[in-house]
Amino acid sequence: MLSRDQLLDLARGRAANAFDRSIDTQVSRLRKKLELNPNEPSIIKTVWGGGYLFAPEVSNE
Repeated sequence: MLSRDQLLDLARGRAANAFDRSIDTQVSRLRKKLELNPNEPSIIKTVWGGGYLFAPEVSNE
């Protein structure tokens, strides 16, 4: 799991501003491209109060 602040630091190389919502916007755009149903994400999950979790389903095929 990565917090919003960690993602901002990794993506932009700067300290996060408490009101910076650019990571949320980027995650929303990724969900629209990756998820079957972006309103019920299963690949990029939100951890309330924590950040985001990349949790793709894995198969043995």
